[in-house]
Amino acid sequence: MAEQANFKRINFFEGFFTTDEDWNASEAYHLEKRRLHNRVLHTPGVVPVAGGGLRVQARGRGDLSFEVAPGYGVDGRGNELVLRDPAVKVIEADKLKLPQTVYVCIKYFEEPTDFIAYKENPRFKGHRRIEEKVKIEVMAREPDGVEALELGRVRLEEGVREIRDALDPRVPGPGEIDLRYVPVAGYAGSHASPQLRAEIANGLSEKASLTGLLCKLGVVPANYLRQAVLAVEMLNNSNSVGPFNLADVLLGVVELEREMVESIEKDFPQVAARKGFAEYKKALEALTKVVRDRPRDNDGAMGIARFLNASNQALTPVVKEKLAPSAKKDVKGEQTTWKEIVVRSKEFPEELNIDGSNFKRVDHLQLVNDESEKAHKFRIEGQKDMWKSRQTFTYPDKESVSDSGVAYIGGEAKWNVNGLTAGKDLIVIKRFDAILGEQICDISVDGKKVGQWKVTEADRKHRWRNHYFLVPGTFITNDSIEMSAKAVSAERDINMFQLWFYQPA
Repeated sequence: MAEQANFKRINFFEGFFTTDEDWNASEAYHLEKRRLHNRVLHTPGVVPVAGGGLRVQARGRGDLSFEVAPGYGVDGRGNELVLRDPAVKVIEADKLKLPQTVYVCIKYFEEPTDFIAYKENPRFKGHRRIEEKVKIEVMAREPDGVEALELGRVRLEEGVREIRDALDPRVPGPGEIDLRYVPVAGYAGSHASPQLRAEIANGLSEKASLTGLLCKLGVVPANYLRQAVLAVEMLNNSNSVGPFNLADVLLGVVELEREMVESIEKDFPQVAARKGFAEYKKALEALTKVVRDRPRDNDGAMGIARFLNASNQALTPVVKEKLAPSAKKDVKGEQTTWKEIVVRSKEFPEELNIDGSNFKRVDHLQLVNDESEKAHKFRIEGQKDMWKSRQTFTYPDKESVSDSGVAYIGGEAKWNVNGLTAGKDLIVIKRFDAILGEQICDISVDGKKVGQWKVTEADRKHRWRNHYFLVPGTFITNDSIEMSAKAVSAERDINMFQLWFYQPA
C-alpha cells in the first residue's frame, strides 16, 4: 500500500471543463477507497448470514453436480462478491487425473454493458455502465484467496460417482463436500488463514479433551486449564484469533498449563512417574518459549499452532496410559473389570484378570485381626479420634457382608506390604463404608508421596464399596514397603475394612 500513489479526488470549481477522464477518475477514487477499507478492516471470506451464505451443497441427482447458494463475500483485493441467483456446476471427472482434490471457487470480474453510439456524431460512442459480476469455477489447485475465493472442496477418487453433503462435516470422505477451509469474513476479523484456524482448532479441541481426562484423575488445576482452553476455542470459532493476537490469547493458557504440571509433580507423583511425562514437559517448555516470543505474522502463528499440537501429542500417552497393563496374553484367574471391582461383594481371589490384564495377589491385610495387623505392623498415629467396629452392610447387588475395620479422624494410618516384586506396579484394593463421600488421603510409600486416594462414592442404602489405588512400579524398590494414608481433612473420618494387594502376574 505504501508504494501506491496518494489518493486524489476530483475538485470541482466554477468554469471547470470536465472530461470522461475526470469522471472515470472520480469513480476509481471511490472504488479503490472502498476496496482498501474491505482489505484492511474486513477479513476476506464468505459472510455466512448473507443470503444463502454462498454455501456449496449437493443436489441429490446421483451425479457430480452441486449447487452454490446466493450470498455475499469479499476477496483478497477487497472486491465485493455478490451471487444473486443459485449457480449449478458439474465436475468433469474425465478431465482429471484421479485421485484429485478439486476446489469450488468464486471469482470477481467486470464487464462493460449498455453500449451506445450517437447518430448525430458516430465518433461519440461507448459503454455507459461497468457491470460487477462473479463466476463459479472448479479448480484443480488451491485458490490464493486473492484472485479466487474458496467455497468448498471435494476429494475425488476412482469409484466416486456422486457429490454428497458430508455425513460428518469434521471428517468429510471422498465425494463429500468439505467446508472446513472456507474463509469466513468478519468485521475487523482475525486475518488467519483457513489452515491456521484449522490447526488452532485441532490443538484446542485435543487440549480440552486431555485436560478433561486429567480432571477425572483428580488434578484440580486441569479444570482451570480446560475452562481457559474452551474460552479460546470460542474466540477461534468466532474468527477472533489470528496471527496478530494468537500469542496473547494463548499466554494465559500456557501459564495455567505450567501450573498444572507443577501440581502434578507435587500432588500426583504417580502420574508424573508415567512414561512420557518428561517428554511432555519438554514439549510444553518449547510451546511456552514460542508463545512468549509473541510472533505477529502468519508463519510465527502457524509455528505456535504446531507446538501446541506437539505438546498434545506428548501428553496423550501420559494421560491415556492403561492402568498396570500385563504383558501376558494368556488369561489367568477370574475375569473381571475395574468397574466391577468397585461393587464386588465376593472375596478377592489369588489371581484376577482385570480388563485383559493378569494380576496376582501378593498380600492381604485383615483389619481388627491381631495376627494380621501385627504381621503388617499396622498402626494409626496422630489421630484426633479412632474407633474399631464390626459392620454388616450390603453391596449394590444386595449381597450382605459382615466385616471388621477401623475409622480415624485426622492422623495417619501406616502398614507394611510384603511379598512384592521390585519395579512392578502395585494395586491396593480396600473395602470401605460408603455412607459418606469425599474421603481423601495422601498416600506415601517409604516416606515418598505417591498421590491422593480420593473416594467420592456415597451410598446410604448399599453401604459397602471397594476402591483401588495404583502405586507405580518406580516406588516399589524392595520386596517390602511401608505405606501410609494421611487424612487430608481433619474433620472427615477415613475408614477401611480389608486391604488386598495385587501386582501384574
